[in-house]
Amino acid sequence: MFIDVCAKKKWLRLLQWMVIAPLAPATVAAPDRVTLSVGAQEYWDSNFARSADVDSEHYTRSVVSLALNERLSKQDFSLGVSGNRYEYTQRDDLDVDFVEGNASWRSDWSSRIKTSVNWTRDAYAVDRLEFADKDVVSLNNFTGQLTLGTRKHLGITVGARQATQTHSNDLRESLDFDEDEWFVAGTYNTPNKSSLNVRLREGERLYVHLVPGDLRVLDFDYRQLELEGNWALTRKTQLGFTLGRFKREGEINAGTGTQALVDLGWSVSEKLSFSLSYSQSEPAVGETSDSPADVRTSKLALSWEPSPKWLLSMDAAYSEQTYLQRLMEPARAETITAVSPLTLTYRFSDLLNIRLDSQWVDRKSPLFYRDYDYALASLGLTLVF
Repeated sequence: MFIDVCAKKKWLRLLQWMVIAPLAPATVAAPDRVTLSVGAQEYWDSNFARSADVDSEHYTRSVVSLALNERLSKQDFSLGVSGNRYEYTQRDDLDVDFVEGNASWRSDWSSRIKTSVNWTRDAYAVDRLEFADKDVVSLNNFTGQLTLGTRKHLGITVGARQATQTHSNDLRESLDFDEDEWFVAGTYNTPNKSSLNVRLREGERLYVHLVPGDLRVLDFDYRQLELEGNWALTRKTQLGFTLGRFKREGEINAGTGTQALVDLGWSVSEKLSFSLSYSQSEPAVGETSDSPADVRTSKLALSWEPSPKWLLSMDAAYSEQTYLQRLMEPARAETITAVSPLTLTYRFSDLLNIRLDSQWVDRKSPLFYRDYDYALASLGLTLVF
């Protein structure tokens, strides 16, 4: 995944259509009851405006986060909140603050009956390519589900989800939407910690603001059938995948399509790991002002931990994006090549982490104002209490 904020957050919209099960380690340490973290990261962007002209910028991101975790009998409670601030050297009119958060309540009522209620709020400041002015996109997700274990390896889950996306800039309120969904899933778990999940989703998305004079209606109903798996091929190799087929019914957002993610992880040794992934998505019109009709991305990543204090990683990704004709822009194909030659994390102590990131991105487009490249570097420090 690219390290610039816009590219990272665009995956949030893909997750509305499918649940991606990360490849989890064999053992997970219990979280601390209370965790407070304070961090700051300096960014140097060689082409902040995302244009054919050189337009560099230096900015700072500051983050304060608080996490609470508590287990009472068979009930797990968690709450997290983080405040973010971006400050720009040359464009102080873009300085912005926003809040993210999450909360969950998970209950094991018996060995066969489990429930969970989750709330997440994700937010990001938009990239210059998406919108030239200041705007923060916030996505709130509220999910509740009930899981019934029919046998030792079988389970059935039913639940519902409500999502709301909002924009802080009034010029972008036409992209605000509310989404309601119900789902049902069947899961099979194997003794070697592999799993297979079949899930059916059905819901509707309503855009709450109409653009004056625009007769297009972006609202739509949808249904999606998914097959999700997490397979332990060997002791050191795992394969994760999600394959979905959907149907949308609306005036603009209509038709069938495919969502997919395949992720192969290989632990070469205790200190060296390698991963390869491929994803495909067909975003709905209106998810952003720059909605491509089809996105296909391949990525490979390498991670090396020479000692408990040092972690080095590098990755490369190639993405193909297809756009339909819209307003004054023609139908076209664009490609994005992103290379992160070095990401270095140094754990100075249990309280202090230092992180260095680097990235080069090249976007190819037949539209000259969307054909550009840029280099991005960042240096950050985090204190954890």
